[in-house]
Amino acid sequence: MIKSIYDKIIELRLQLRYHNYMYYTLDSPIISDSIYDELCIQLIKLEKEYGQKKSFDISDRLLNQIGGKKLYVFSEYIHKTPMLSLNSTNDISDIIYFDKKIKKYLKNTDNIKYYCDFKFDGLAVNLFYENGLLVSASTRGDGKIGEDITKNVFTISSIPKEIKGNDFPKKIEIRGEVFMTKSDFFILNKSRISSNKKIFSNPRNAAAGSLRQLDYKITKQRKLMFFVYGYGLFHYKKKINSHYERLIKIKEWGFPLNKDFLLSGCINKIINFYNIVNIRRSKLNFEIDGIVVKVDSIFLQEKLGYVEKYPRWSIALKFPSFDVETRITGVSFQIGRTGVITPIAHFIPINIGGVTISKASLHNIGIIKKLDLHINDFILVYRAGEVIPKIRKVIISKRDKSIKKIIFPLNCLSCGTKLLYSTNLVSYFCPNDFLCPDQNLKKLIYFSSKNCLKIKGLGPKNIVKLVNYGYLNTPVDFFNLNINYLQKISGLGKKLSNKIIENINFSKNVSLDKFICSLGILYVGNSISRLLSNYFMSIEKFLYTDYLTLLKIKGIGTNIANSIIKFIQKKNNKKIILNLIQILNIFFISK
Repeated sequence: MIKSIYDKIIELRLQLRYHNYMYYTLDSPIISDSIYDELCIQLIKLEKEYGQKKSFDISDRLLNQIGGKKLYVFSEYIHKTPMLSLNSTNDISDIIYFDKKIKKYLKNTDNIKYYCDFKFDGLAVNLFYENGLLVSASTRGDGKIGEDITKNVFTISSIPKEIKGNDFPKKIEIRGEVFMTKSDFFILNKSRISSNKKIFSNPRNAAAGSLRQLDYKITKQRKLMFFVYGYGLFHYKKKINSHYERLIKIKEWGFPLNKDFLLSGCINKIINFYNIVNIRRSKLNFEIDGIVVKVDSIFLQEKLGYVEKYPRWSIALKFPSFDVETRITGVSFQIGRTGVITPIAHFIPINIGGVTISKASLHNIGIIKKLDLHINDFILVYRAGEVIPKIRKVIISKRDKSIKKIIFPLNCLSCGTKLLYSTNLVSYFCPNDFLCPDQNLKKLIYFSSKNCLKIKGLGPKNIVKLVNYGYLNTPVDFFNLNINYLQKISGLGKKLSNKIIENINFSKNVSLDKFICSLGILYVGNSISRLLSNYFMSIEKFLYTDYLTLLKIKGIGTNIANSIIKFIQKKNNKKIILNLIQILNIFFISK
């Protein structure tokens, strides 16, 4: 019991570290904010209940981390004062609890004023001015150390390069949000489509990606905007004890401040402001995902202080996603690289936030049962984190006799193998690995991706063509490709083919964790691969391990251990791995 709880805590920590890295460092989130918040809540509950046990490493608590580590293509910048994150909630009643908690902590029931403004969905930046001149600009990073993006920030016209007037502090940190307007985002994606480039999924990713360009000229082309929302270092000759008044002073110095805000000590007025902004947000030309509520008094802010990575005196109240009604027309089933069968709901196309969507993942059987979903049901659909389409609920009152039960296939639709059920995944999976055509194709694409061997230049479309030509059947075949094979693929000329062969040869040097991950073993992703690599330190020891040895590894439970043993004991899988060992230089690197 205790070991399984310990494993769950380790697993959650590793997952959250990975998603922090994807969101803050690479600006490429692969889960929605709501799913991330659910993982955080699970970890907090488990650590609170079991975290005092000696067997747990409390110093390793991921939740003390702010943002993400910097990318090494940028130099470091140490903030003069910490650049903290905000505690957030989706529950409007939490603002009442927040107010009560503030007053209880201060032992003060008087009317405390709050400054409320928009929670912009962009990238937080810290601007440092000395003697009125912009000296440096950086991202939040981990809260203490960010990335130096000064050159790129200098291209943003709404960020002053020089403070107006002559009564400004000698040194000051101005903090705000860099974002892209919806109209400019639309134009950018339109141009990328015409140039056959990958489009950005939302304005936030577009802004973050633009601000982190190595070539500042690209940043300049992207038309980024800026709004100030706060400050760090602020030593002004006149004492200003109000957050609102400080922002007004900053505005006088030439910084853009959003005109929509509320200064009030009445919680009902704050809730009303939240509701009005929520209704209006679709008409704004920039993305916001909530409001931020801050104690206005600087004196009280200092008295309240901080807890972990959050200030006690502030909270973000996030908006719910837009719901749109449509009707289920059918359900298809997709097979992933690990063999897991994912049901996909297809519905009458709808438009949410300017994006037309016609399908959503149902993830597993458990979701279908929880929703009580049938074909021909009327449903409410939303975009989690304004990105991922999800089904909110079934409109039972509109259900009629035309509904049909969703039935999972008994056999793999690709290879015909009988599907097995995973209680852990609450779904079926095909155990045929590399011998299942659709699963094998996904494995090959993943094997060559940047998460694994990082073979540049191929891409999923060319891999599909190589498979259709018969040149690619297993991962071993990547290393048998030659220029003649590649040049038969439309779009691959001699120059690009030569480059791909060079990249294939370069990819032969691969770390142990990435190699294990590249195999596409059920339950074994980046995090588990790192655990396995750190324990075995060589591919041979991993390949000839046993079930009991795997269970000794912290973070490896019975399901993962069983899956690994079944995978490496299959003759075809072992043959592929042994061949790859002969070709590759698989080295151990501690992570």
